[in-house]
Amino acid sequence: MKSIHRCERQGAVAVDEHMTSSNAADKASDTLPASWDEPSVPRTSRDLRVIAALADSAAVAIYHADTSGHMTYVNPMYREILGLTPEKSLDDWADGVHPQDRQRMQESWADFCLQPRAVQFQWRAQSKTGVVRFLHETVVPVATPGVEGFVGTITDVTELKEAQSEVENLHRQLMDASRQAGRAEVATSVLHNVGNVLNSVNVSANLVVDYVRNSKANGLSRVAALLEDAGADLGVFFTQDERGKRLPQFLAKLSTQIGTDQQQILTELVTLQKNIEHIKDIVAMQQSYAKLGGLTETVHVSELVEDALRLNEGALNRHGVTLQREFSPVGTIVIDKHKVLQVLVNLIRNAKYACDASGRYEKLLTVKVVPGGRGVQITVADNGVGIAPEHMVRIFHHGFTTKKEGHGFGLHSGALIAKELGGELRVHSEGIDRGASFTLDLPSQPPEQGQR
Repeated sequence: MKSIHRCERQGAVAVDEHMTSSNAADKASDTLPASWDEPSVPRTSRDLRVIAALADSAAVAIYHADTSGHMTYVNPMYREILGLTPEKSLDDWADGVHPQDRQRMQESWADFCLQPRAVQFQWRAQSKTGVVRFLHETVVPVATPGVEGFVGTITDVTELKEAQSEVENLHRQLMDASRQAGRAEVATSVLHNVGNVLNSVNVSANLVVDYVRNSKANGLSRVAALLEDAGADLGVFFTQDERGKRLPQFLAKLSTQIGTDQQQILTELVTLQKNIEHIKDIVAMQQSYAKLGGLTETVHVSELVEDALRLNEGALNRHGVTLQREFSPVGTIVIDKHKVLQVLVNLIRNAKYACDASGRYEKLLTVKVVPGGRGVQITVADNGVGIAPEHMVRIFHHGFTTKKEGHGFGLHSGALIAKELGGELRVHSEGIDRGASFTLDLPSQPPEQGQR
């Protein structure tokens, strides 16, 4: 180790590079002025020993460099972190820096020496065995006479980095789980809607079967049999046979009945056709939103909201919830529509459940679309059970739910998605039995990286 040259008015002390901090303290105390032993002056020898012990046992690396950037002192932890064996020069510190960080740190250190100021560095060390450590370094210039230069500390933050990486990994897993839950909400809504329409299809199909089965058209076969039996004596059959005399009247009534049956069958077939088209539309919409998310596109907000409402249409009708739309002109926004749909479907379903649980005769769901903030605001409001004041601060927490069979993913996922999109999901409720409203703020343009 090179040396610290500590110059005092009474003399100078040179600390040899192979000398320990404690030895240096002993040697320094031998040259102290006698006046320093007076009660009014701190016992410098003891102070130096304490400082030396602190430096030797410190869990962080400590070093001093002269004004030219050459190392003059390092503590044991410095050598350990950078893998400096006793035979190595202190100026070989760069050998212990991770190869990918080495040039950057050498350039940063050279720049610091030219322009001394308090700085911090983030870099990695790599041992000969390949073990990588993440380090945080703080260095400041020192102007004290005799020890001019720089003093720095290096802290091993590997465990912190690993913990942060684990948190980020858990966050990604949570987001994936939340998105899967959101997709499940959409898929469930699709199944409910298709199921409701299939019920109507089944009713129409059964009616058509009944109409055909009970149709009076079967009477035509009996008429054909009578005419065939009459053969060439049709004139006699129609004028003298009672069956022949009543046949024209029977045919007239049969024609009327067949026409009625035909109209009823056509009506049900048209209904059947419409319901099948409805199923196709629902499936097509689901296929559109089932594509890989993460891509932004220009969408009409009102159409996006209508898609979410259409996915919940069957459930709203089944539970007798009245839907009220309040759409203001807002134009288009550029956003990932798949994620927005997940949030809206969940909000509408929650509002339906809240209305149903309230036991009210008049169940009202109001959906508003208005310009606001940096883009558009979509509000889903209900006159349902409301939210207790003590639950308001936890409403977006992961796993929190007031529903017996709830999983606590929906609102938490919605809040995360809103933030990811550069927006915000807010809630308002006057309390129990006072309803609730959730407002989704969305920007007109997606946020730039780092602005979420």
